[in-house]
Amino acid sequence: MRDRIRAATAVAAPPNEADEALQRARTAMTTETRTLMGDIGRALCSVAPALAMREVTRLSYATRAAADLHGTATPHAVAATGLLLRHMPRVDWPVPPSPITRAEYGMQLIKKARG
Repeated sequence: MRDRIRAATAVAAPPNEADEALQRARTAMTTETRTLMGDIGRALCSVAPALAMREVTRLSYATRAAADLHGTATPHAVAATGLLLRHMPRVDWPVPPSPITRAEYGMQLIKKARG
């Protein structure tokens, strides 16, 4: 019983600096993420740039870019998609005051990819 109590308090302990550094490393923008984000931004600027950007477009471009690089539904593609979506700004949250075009969003991605 005493061991269970110790284990429960160890799990509930606040994160230390090593845990926080590991979390930052897992979510940091990698070179691959920057390259894919720049490619997506250029594609959005060149294919129907005057259309309104939607959240479903953001999701599909991130998924497609990762699948083109790593294969469809592979663990690497899933991880790359997650990193891309973490760093690509959401289109619908918070609700934008005015619609944004695909070209404007693409330019934001290119700028963010250059860092």
